[in-house]
Amino acid sequence: MAKASTKRRNRVSTFFKVMLPGFFNELALPPKFTRNLKGKAYTMATIRDPLGRIWNVEMGGRGETLYFGGEGWMNFVKSLDIGLGFFLLFIHKGKRNFHVKVFDLTACEKEYADEECNVSKCSSQASELTLALYKPTETEAASNLEKMVKQFCKSLGPHFIRTMKFCNLRSEPYLNVPMEFLASYRLYSKCNVTLIDPNGGYWLVRLQIRKRRPVVQCCFHSGWHEFCLQSHLSVGDICVFELKSEEVDSYKIQVHIFRE
Repeated sequence: MAKASTKRRNRVSTFFKVMLPGFFNELALPPKFTRNLKGKAYTMATIRDPLGRIWNVEMGGRGETLYFGGEGWMNFVKSLDIGLGFFLLFIHKGKRNFHVKVFDLTACEKEYADEECNVSKCSSQASELTLALYKPTETEAASNLEKMVKQFCKSLGPHFIRTMKFCNLRSEPYLNVPMEFLASYRLYSKCNVTLIDPNGGYWLVRLQIRKRRPVVQCCFHSGWHEFCLQSHLSVGDICVFELKSEEVDSYKIQVHIFRE
């Protein structure tokens, strides 16, 4: 009995993964954890997300490595808006069942609004099946301003979108830049970018990269405050940052501002 009890305690039931390039298509599970599943021929796994929804994802192996993947995994990633550098904590609940917690680039657990993850405001008695299948209409999911921005962005080149919050506009403000955007357009090597306001004004802004394990954060810092003041930005304004040119010493980014 003592040996059996020790064996159970030694089983790995929790592991974390940092989202590195390539995570959108598949995610490799830690080798130490996969030894728990040795001899079990699972081809599918279920992941319960922070909102209680159940996702069916493919689970397959190559050599000694086991992966989450397939269309189910990609839908899971898209729905939860998981980005490069995010930290996911997986809790194995037995057999092929997992629960997950999501930590974003702030190093804190990501908060999900109902509309952000396409979940209806159902009563507490609503079934998990209802939550998993419900998809709100466009009217329910976005305000008129958000729909306007979405339509506007269809004709743009490379860009990212940010809705202004208090931390972006305070006395020492900053604005986080998506790591996927930085990686795709090689902005890691640039110390400064030039923001172009709607009136054609140029603003030199420092791009600051901060390595805070287990995540890497990047933000607009010095020069961003002056841009905010001149552009009269307020909480709730939506800014679309469109990459216009890539030069040797600085990238130029056009900023489109939308207000209620």
